[in-house]
Amino acid sequence: MSALPSEDMALVPAGEFLMGNPVGSDGLPDEQPQRLVYTSAFWIDRHEVINATYAQFVQETEHRVPANANPASTLWENEAPITGIGTHPVINVSWEDAATYCAWAGKRLPTEAEWEKAARGNDGRRYPWGNEWDFTKANSASYWAGQTIDFQSGADWDAFWVKGEGANISKKKGIKGEVLTMPVGSFPESASPYGLYDMAGNVAEWVQDWYNPNYYKEAPLSDPQGPPHGAIKAMRGGSWLKPAISLRTSDRDWGTMDSRPSGTGFRCAKDAF
Repeated sequence: MSALPSEDMALVPAGEFLMGNPVGSDGLPDEQPQRLVYTSAFWIDRHEVINATYAQFVQETEHRVPANANPASTLWENEAPITGIGTHPVINVSWEDAATYCAWAGKRLPTEAEWEKAARGNDGRRYPWGNEWDFTKANSASYWAGQTIDFQSGADWDAFWVKGEGANISKKKGIKGEVLTMPVGSFPESASPYGLYDMAGNVAEWVQDWYNPNYYKEAPLSDPQGPPHGAIKAMRGGSWLKPAISLRTSDRDWGTMDSRPSGTGFRCAKDAF
């Protein structure tokens, strides 16, 4: 008998999919080699966890509220999200916060393999919507820059956010003059093959696995769970801060377990059987 999902979860069926990128491609070394990986069926949230839902968790459990290292940039006041961001993805949460929330909800964090399969389907697509970059389909640095062609270098990206138009946009349109998250599901035309939203951009997402850049060279081909130990945790999906290369379905990122970035949130998963 299948586990009962929430009304906002999608079922990803059992089967194989192409994970990572082949050697010699434009993928990064930690995405290689590309492998055909099997996952058992699982449920996964269609949307990133939002502030309003996270607030219910905080109220019921007295868990600490999301907070930025700079108190002036924290988006919660009096143990509740500030007005207007209830449907935005929660940010400033650590991996431990995310895992605790998922357990409270009767779920868990997805593995890297589950997350990637849910984002790209079984045809190896580069982005959730297909193989071609489209800056109108994800909340990203390119979206705010209005760039059909993505940033050509790290220096270009840095110049945009630090001293360029991105800095001005953040001050004018950002939450507290800083954060440019958007309500979840703001780009419905970019849904993944399984009907998931914001699998590219908006916020990066914590996943279950320890991060190891060489893991794919030795990882099992059936339901990989990540390395047995490590020092940092994996993230997926890129964020509003990131250029197109970081929003690819195969791109891998990481953070320390106790970090609480302004560009990172999460979604939950659960076993199907």
